[in-house]
Amino acid sequence: MEKLQIYHGPIGKEEGERRLGQDGRDGCYLVRDSDSVPGVFCLCVLCRGYVYTYRLHQ
Repeated sequence: MEKLQIYHGPIGKEEGERRLGQDGRDGCYLVRDSDSVPGVFCLCVLCRGYVYTYRLHQ
C-alpha cells in the first residue's frame, strides 16, 4: 500500500478532508489509515463537496 500515490498514511479524518477539499474535483480520492480501527484503511472520496469514507478491510 505504501508504494501507491493515493496512500497518505496515518493522517486523520480532518486532514484527509482538507487535502481532498484543496483538490476540489468530484471523484478525487485518497487512502489513509483508519483513526479508530487498527490495521484498517479508509478510502475517502470527494463528491459534490462532501467526503465519503469507506473502510477497507484486508
